Amino acid sequence: MFSQTKEIKGDTTYWYKRNIEFQKTLDLKDFEKSEGEFNFRFWNHGQVIEISKDSSKINGSIVNYIYHTKKANRSQAETLTNKILLSSKQSEDIYNIVQNSKILELPSDKDIENWNQGMDGITYIIEHSDKKNYWLKNYWTPSTQDSIPEAIIVLDLVKKLSDTLKLREVYTSFKNTLPKKGCYNSGGMVNMCYVSNSLELGYSGATKLPLGFYSSYSATYIGKTKINGSTSLQYNFDNDGFHHLNLQIAKWNIFHKNSNFSDFIAYYYQNRILNINDTKNKFENHQIKYGLNLKKNLGIGIGLDYLSRNYDKFGSHFYASKWFSKTNISTTVSASIFDTRINYKAEIFKSINFNNRFPVNRISFGIAYEDFMRYKDLYFSFRVLL
Repeated sequence: MFSQTKEIKGDTTYWYKRNIEFQKTLDLKDFEKSEGEFNFRFWNHGQVIEISKDSSKINGSIVNYIYHTKKANRSQAETLTNKILLSSKQSEDIYNIVQNSKILELPSDKDIENWNQGMDGITYIIEHSDKKNYWLKNYWTPSTQDSIPEAIIVLDLVKKLSDTLKLREVYTSFKNTLPKKGCYNSGGMVNMCYVSNSLELGYSGATKLPLGFYSSYSATYIGKTKINGSTSLQYNFDNDGFHHLNLQIAKWNIFHKNSNFSDFIAYYYQNRILNINDTKNKFENHQIKYGLNLKKNLGIGIGLDYLSRNYDKFGSHFYASKWFSKTNISTTVSASIFDTRINYKAEIFKSINFNNRFPVNRISFGIAYEDFMRYKDLYFSFRVLL
């Protein structure tokens, strides 16, 4: 086996140790041991461009990478990558850009007079080697260096590499292939997080209908398809043939989504067989509403309520909700008006959130009071968010 120790030049402290470990993670070529005539590597934001020349043959590649965590508050991250091989023409073009750029003669920024350092910004890393030497150099935010000649050389190289290989488009294409869940970071300070799909299951009962269950599923993406929707099913019943079925389908971010408000549309189907004055009464109604989620965790909505079967009536439907973040309490009030008749329901939920050490994300306890067509009942529920 061939092994060669080259003289290491440039930044031999922090960046050298960090890069050696990360090169293994990305399965990059070991420039210190390479027998090649010339090797060059450029580290962009989430990308590595690599060129190697051996005799008359030039090869190149782009390695895209990103850090991924399954949830926003988890510190353990995995590195997702993909590798694109450059054509012979692309490899030769990049080789010529590098050779003509004067970047190979440039020292690392710590050895350049008047090159300022800072904590944020972007750092470009350059590696290159021949048969005897290996250089590792870094350049902190050359765009802020008051146009000193060395900074212009770095910026010119960055632009030519980016334009020739269309690096921004390549990286966007890479990110579009990633699962739309968890949080992603390309090495900067900002995370890009997707709202996790969630399944909620639980018990639902009432004083007159003590048996029942609740289930709901919310999804921002399913696969690569944006859903921004949810569905829920609540069913209460007793042993005497009475029941209350409530099915909801909702979709949010229809027309608006910004820091001030978003919107939603929801459809409810309810089927009931109720005991009113010792008489079996059958009801079926359809509700559809459009609403807005406003600042301070306030939601409002308006729509229509249609009582079918023997009633055949249309009514106005109103909805309001408020979430109190400090106490993890949510309240909801809804009402439907049919001529002089008002059907209404008021709910309150208390939630307890858990960290990622627990198998569940949240449990909720709720009570609700409803007056529907002179039928009054008190509902209670227990839900677990997975």
